[in-house]
Amino acid sequence: MSPKSPKKQKIRFFVLAFALSFFVLAMMGLIVVFVLNPVQEQPSSSQISADAFYLPGEEDNLTVLLTCHGPQEGEAVFFALVRLDMLSGRIPVILFPLQTSLEEQTGFVTLAQAYQTGGAPAVAKALSDTYSIPVDRYADGDAQALIDAVNRIGIAEYELGQDLSYHDEGMFISLSAGRQLIDGQKFLDILRYPDYKDGQLEQCREGASLIASYINSRLEAVLGQNAGSLVGGLLDLVDTNISYLDYESRLPALTFLSKLSAEPAQAYTLTGGWNKAGVFVPDAAARRQLVQTFA
Repeated sequence: MSPKSPKKQKIRFFVLAFALSFFVLAMMGLIVVFVLNPVQEQPSSSQISADAFYLPGEEDNLTVLLTCHGPQEGEAVFFALVRLDMLSGRIPVILFPLQTSLEEQTGFVTLAQAYQTGGAPAVAKALSDTYSIPVDRYADGDAQALIDAVNRIGIAEYELGQDLSYHDEGMFISLSAGRQLIDGQKFLDILRYPDYKDGQLEQCREGASLIASYINSRLEAVLGQNAGSLVGGLLDLVDTNISYLDYESRLPALTFLSKLSAEPAQAYTLTGGWNKAGVFVPDAAARRQLVQTFA
């Protein structure tokens, strides 16, 4: 057999070298693809949460009146409105002075009078009729129910702006200003403290700030694995027309809201003045704010 010509050998070496280079480059390309773009495991159906398909709807909005009474029958401690506003992605909170005025057609002069006569349902209707805002539900409990509710949900940090010290008429309150852990007793004491420098309006400002801060801190607690039993237990503590279905049907909304913002709850304050009879009369700006925020 005659030896291969130099020309044929050069062609053979060129083909082998080209094929080897192509193989190496191809392998390097695959490595780069897998390193920079690793294959991600697709979530199972159980990993896809309900809020992934949730769209905010007006039907999920809900305004709740929260009231608390002292040891004497008909003695109110505070009146708070909390609204789940899904279209704006907020949870506004506002407190009303106990002696807030009402329209004559309600049959009551003040919120405190409405509460003393007809309890939380009467206050809810009077607020709705006077200020043209929906009050869909109410929850009313005594001081111990409030303490137990906060302790069940869990303590939370809060920045108290001033020292609170009061010891009279069977009430003992001693809280220092600054950041601290708030349990049920401290929660109640901040809301009922009677000696704020600017009176009931400052009491309402501090109370709304406290409730909003607490909601922001503990919202996930009512969305966890044991949330069902927690909410059921809370409803048993108070007189309320809130049902478990109200909570269950809004779970996607609450979950969506908790992921939309770290602090969905916001505190609002009424503006206005006191008349000669000691009745607080919200001004026109406050009335507009109530409609814009809670209607």
